[in-house]
Amino acid sequence: MEEIVFKALQGDTKFATIENFINTIIVDNSNEDLTYEEVKESIIKLVLYQFITVDNTSSVDCISREENFYQAEELGGVNLWLEQKRALSTVA
Repeated sequence: MEEIVFKALQGDTKFATIENFINTIIVDNSNEDLTYEEVKESIIKLVLYQFITVDNTSSVDCISREENFYQAEELGGVNLWLEQKRALSTVA
């Protein structure tokens, strides 16, 4: 699920509200049978992974991409980024 949300953020689309973003993901992935809560939970995970920050006061773009987002983008996705972080933590 995090990969679906991550891929939706890879474009240049700006979202005025988080609800708008969640609904866009649900509509764009209607064949996946996604729920509002599942998408919301995935967004929370991306915030915890420090991929994104959410600013509900912004009227232009409520989602900011952070450094970890761009690292994951270079690696090819959330799961690959997590695998690399886990591998690095077992070495240390």
